[in-house]
Amino acid sequence: MKFVGGFLLCLFLVAEASAAFRISPQLLVRQEYNDNIELSSDDKISDFITTIMPGVRLTWETRPATLSLDYNLRFRFYLEHDERNETSLRQTQRIDLGSTFRIYRNMLFLSVSNVYERVTIDEGDRSGIDSDLVNLTDSNRLRVNPYFILEPTSTLTFRTDYVYENVWYDSDRGIDHERHTGRMTLTKEISPRVQASLSGSHSLYRPDATALAGAPGADQEFDRTDARASLVWTPTNRLTFDTFYGRGWVDYTERPSQTLDLFGGGVRYLLGPEKVVGARYDETTSFSVRDGLIESKNYVAFIEFTPRVTSRWSVFYRESDYLIQDRSDDSRGVSVAGEWPWTNRMGLSYLIRFTRYDRSGPGEFQETYDRYGTRLGLYRDMRIGRFHLGHTWNKNDSDFPANDYTNNIVWAEMRFVF
Repeated sequence: MKFVGGFLLCLFLVAEASAAFRISPQLLVRQEYNDNIELSSDDKISDFITTIMPGVRLTWETRPATLSLDYNLRFRFYLEHDERNETSLRQTQRIDLGSTFRIYRNMLFLSVSNVYERVTIDEGDRSGIDSDLVNLTDSNRLRVNPYFILEPTSTLTFRTDYVYENVWYDSDRGIDHERHTGRMTLTKEISPRVQASLSGSHSLYRPDATALAGAPGADQEFDRTDARASLVWTPTNRLTFDTFYGRGWVDYTERPSQTLDLFGGGVRYLLGPEKVVGARYDETTSFSVRDGLIESKNYVAFIEFTPRVTSRWSVFYRESDYLIQDRSDDSRGVSVAGEWPWTNRMGLSYLIRFTRYDRSGPGEFQETYDRYGTRLGLYRDMRIGRFHLGHTWNKNDSDFPANDYTNNIVWAEMRFVF
């Protein structure tokens, strides 16, 4: 697997006798009944599913390096449909590895990270809370980032980066790719409450040819140059503003070039020691798994509660335009998630989500659908971990009846921490 090289490199570089080493083995055992495992409109398939997830969390700290690793194996067994069992290493492993190495004083560093996880193939396709079979694929993302930091004065910082990324998808619909990026950033502390920065970057995006992706690989290959200015202002200890503006020039190998305006801003206000409110707008770009570069406009407003009643309530709106596809997706909705403790050990966990999607594609294709999802659970914390019992519900209501579906999951799980 592609993460092995980065993992071994990290272990080699952090091998020092004075390391502060911490390891935490874990085990999750879960039993669920799912009445629609394929999120089908008709001919629903139900099953009892057993999940066994052994794992380990590890941190390793030395003077020249730090490493964190979250690694687990997730075995799944279906009572009635054992052909869907997930028992091989490729199917079951999940890894989140991060490390930073100080190579020369406080000037030259190396950051290496690797994430092996399950990701959504198409954000607008079928999905649901706790649904793990439909519209998903395994993904591995390796990132190697050497960088150099120079501080000519106490208020001025210069940083230059080279970033190599290698992204792989298990599904033939995903676009495996490499990306090389060079970046320079100059940051100036204008005052104790105002910080400004200027940055420029150039990147090379090199996708593999994928027949089942939204466009041939050559159609998606490009070089890109970006310039950006940003400002952070903290007028009080409770209030923070940030804003940025930039432009991106995308030079495709076999398509017309494009120029992008990139900008955004946000505000956060600390209402008290346990409550934060905020809002922001961003116009940026991202990569889809199968359809290339996306230009997105994101609006969000939120309120967060911590630490005893951990919760985040948010409303959002997003416009997504696919730059090499005749497609646009708009979505808007609300999300409420968190925990409500009744005592020091017992409480309610909850996730409530509603999203309305408007999709348009080639020709006269147009679809509007409402997607609902809830997860409610009762938990009990114990010395060895947490017991959790709950119910998950998903519903999709489309103007194409063939795309409607409902899904109920009743589950019980025990998470052990050693």
